Amino acid sequence: MIIGAAVALAAALAPGTAHAAPPSNDDFAGATAITSLPFTSTVDTTGGTAGNDDPSNCWWSTSSVWYRYTAPADGFVRMTTDRPDDEKPAISAFTGERGALTWTPGACQYPHGGGSNTFAVTAGTTYHFLLQDTRFAGPVAFGVELVPRAANDDFAAAVDVPLDTDVTADAGPATLETGETRPGCERSSTRSVWFRYTADRARFVAAKVTERSSTAAVAVYRGTAVNALTEVDCLQTSHDPAVFAAAAGETYYLRVADGIYGAMPLTLRLTEAPQIKPTAWWVSPEQPGVFDEVRFGIDAGDPAGRRLQGGEVRFGDGTPAAALSPGQPEVSHRYATDGEYEVTITGHTSDGRTGTSTQKIKVETHDVTVSNVAAPATAKAGDTAQVEVSVTSTRYAEDVVVDLLRRRVDGYYNVVGTVRQHVAKDSTAVVPFTYTYSADDAAIGKATLKARVRLDGREDDNPADNERVAETIVVAAG
Repeated sequence: MIIGAAVALAAALAPGTAHAAPPSNDDFAGATAITSLPFTSTVDTTGGTAGNDDPSNCWWSTSSVWYRYTAPADGFVRMTTDRPDDEKPAISAFTGERGALTWTPGACQYPHGGGSNTFAVTAGTTYHFLLQDTRFAGPVAFGVELVPRAANDDFAAAVDVPLDTDVTADAGPATLETGETRPGCERSSTRSVWFRYTADRARFVAAKVTERSSTAAVAVYRGTAVNALTEVDCLQTSHDPAVFAAAAGETYYLRVADGIYGAMPLTLRLTEAPQIKPTAWWVSPEQPGVFDEVRFGIDAGDPAGRRLQGGEVRFGDGTPAAALSPGQPEVSHRYATDGEYEVTITGHTSDGRTGTSTQKIKVETHDVTVSNVAAPATAKAGDTAQVEVSVTSTRYAEDVVVDLLRRRVDGYYNVVGTVRQHVAKDSTAVVPFTYTYSADDAAIGKATLKARVRLDGREDDNPADNERVAETIVVAAG
């Protein structure tokens, strides 16, 4: 007991591991007041905790800190942190009081850098900023700054976009204008910026947001008022552009819009739209013959990613062309004779671009037939006889593999002989086999032999005539 007490006393007196104290703004009630902007504060979240009532609208946390700011005027603010992506805390903003907080739309940036860090504030409203850390708790600088409303937020303030020039904008500090026309490709945007382009000559133009991470929709319009526009094209992806046919001297308006989670700085670029080259990007079978229904998989050949809206395929054999329906992926055709044909594909996209291509297809029918199987009519168990298989080829000289098979009592066949043979064009080759009739054949009462031929090195275009059966009555030896 004395020894145990001494050990306990020594442990109590020994220097212990220091634990970081929670930061002063660890709790909602102790939120650091932001009295003016711009604002920057460095806080160590290592010793922080997560309140049981911390909102989880944006993220979750193991430690969190709070700030609060009362906006003196309407405007936009941007929240920032200084850690690298994947290590930064999530940041979000709320209004209201503890227990009844309301998330501020658009005020949520994730630890990996996604989401939105810019949002609108209203004069006299207090905003509570929540920084939520998980694995990477530690020192972090948090900043809030005023940002001006996007200069091209309104239709009337649209920015000119020259061809082949990067024009920057930020949909974060932007709004939707009263009466603003929504395009058909999106219905959920909350922020938009406007651009305009006047064509110096007739051409096809592609408009694209160059940031691949952007989810902004690019819509193209004709018209002169925000509530009286005619949509020309719209695409909600940063991988492919919106494309439109621009008439010389006409002005087109481009609306770039995103939702509360994705609005971010971006770059819009207009270029001449690429030409299309419709092709059959696959043909099945690859080596067709006259017995095949040849399928052609049609691709628009458009670097801008559009499907064909119509067109035709000419098969090169004098038959009528096959029409392409909107979005139709394939057509089929059967050729009557062997030969080499030029397949011509013509098509157009919804924006009016047209293109054509020609490619060759070789139709070569390879077909051999088991024209006869000659076997004895009767035999005894133990007899050895010759079985002759006749193989005929009419179109081409062929190398073939001929199998002789015997049917078992269960209905399955066993291969009893295999011969490789060359068959000349327009001729019949007789392939001999020897077969010894067995007691099993006698027990069944007959031997059913099947001849099977296949081309050596390629598929037969008409396999339906590649087998033939012969039967021999078999009795027991005696």
